[in-house]
Amino acid sequence: MEKHQLISHLLLEFPEFRSRCAENSERLGHDAGPYTDLSLFVDFLTDELYEKGNYKQVKTVFEQMEEFLRDGSGEVRELVARGFLETLRTVASWKPYGSDAFLQFLYPESRRVWLRLDAAWNLNLDDYGVLEKEVLVWRVVQQSLSYPNLIAQ
Repeated sequence: MEKHQLISHLLLEFPEFRSRCAENSERLGHDAGPYTDLSLFVDFLTDELYEKGNYKQVKTVFEQMEEFLRDGSGEVRELVARGFLETLRTVASWKPYGSDAFLQFLYPESRRVWLRLDAAWNLNLDDYGVLEKEVLVWRVVQQSLSYPNLIAQ
């Protein structure tokens, strides 16, 4: 699967998400791009599925993301890791239930990336600038995608 197919596939699998994408495109006047679309999808997942107790659909989301991580191109895997998993961790960390609520839904590849993100988040980076932190997280994600047997301890 290629990058341009990811959002199309999610729109087919989750038609309720289509209205969010349409509203955003209409508001912006153009297609916002895959990272913005995945950010909207994370909001859809947390607000419309998880918080409303639709755990079967939440499970389907994570099954889909696992398939993208397993079978997608390098760009697709990075989109899922950074655009979905990292964004979900950030968004959910501000919710009352926290990001750990989604651990139960992770499959092996997504769990591997999640653990690598945990390792990056737990580093003391107070002396680093924003750009340096972003580069470090990007490298951590890239390593987890390039070396699937590398698991954070």
